[in-house]
Amino acid sequence: MMRLPGLFAAAALALGVAAGPAVAQERGAPPPQGDYWNTCRNVSTVGYGPNAVMTAQCQDRYGRWTNTSLRVGNCTYISNIDGQLQCRSGGGGGGSWNGGNQGGGRPPYAQPQATLFSGLNFTGQNFETTREYSNLPSYFNDRALSLRVARGMAWEVCSDANFRGNCQVIDRDVPDLRRFGLGFAISSLRPMDGQGGGYPTYPPYPPAPPPPPPWGGGGGGGGGFRPSTLLMYPSVDFQGPAFETRSEYSNLPRQFNDKAHSLRIVGGGAWEVCVDANFRGRCQVFDRDAPDLHRFGLAEAITSVRQVR
Repeated sequence: MMRLPGLFAAAALALGVAAGPAVAQERGAPPPQGDYWNTCRNVSTVGYGPNAVMTAQCQDRYGRWTNTSLRVGNCTYISNIDGQLQCRSGGGGGGSWNGGNQGGGRPPYAQPQATLFSGLNFTGQNFETTREYSNLPSYFNDRALSLRVARGMAWEVCSDANFRGNCQVIDRDVPDLRRFGLGFAISSLRPMDGQGGGYPTYPPYPPAPPPPPPWGGGGGGGGGFRPSTLLMYPSVDFQGPAFETRSEYSNLPRQFNDKAHSLRIVGGGAWEVCVDANFRGRCQVFDRDAPDLHRFGLAEAITSVRQVR
């Protein structure tokens, strides 16, 4: 009879494990709390104390699963920001290992500051903000020629209102926005990590697309949007034999790698094009035809492409 409490406890523990949510694959310290559980999977931890590291696969704004790691340190709350784990409270957490400063990181509540200038090289009138603008005031809409961003911060700037058109993510000072095709063209901007003004209002996560086959081609347009067609031409103004795709390519075929001078999008949607394989290096999102990629610094430079909406 004295063993019954122990049996009841064991039964209760078994039921709790069966009914409770999925737990992290702990190999070190328990993972911190956070809302990343809603959009991350395969969470695991390695190590303890300041050197503890948490790894996971998290969905970005388009629903794609990406590998991400974060030196947890003293973080007490973690979020998934566009596919990257980020420490939102606590100190000494360190930076993300996916483009952040390893071992350093930014203060968890640093104000993300961006300053637009009407002249080149940060001259002329200026417009300073620490928050998102879906449509800049008329006196500074389509007026900027240069841009400064606070150290360690990243901002998305777009040529149209509501974060549409030609969009670029910028994490450093830009003395001449014409290099990005954004001179006298910025209409909306927002901090990319949501600090200082709330999280960016991304659409709900669509289902994750299937993984691309090993040769780098894709399968359809992904989840959450209707597939469209991308045409890339070896000459300006859509001249010459076109390379046509409705699929993602992490590395274009050799005969059309670094060859495009113009591009067309048929059937709506938007495509991301990047200068390096696996969607690395400088990337740009197009939702309309581009008769001359020289304007965007992308002539004879595109290596990977994918539809993003």
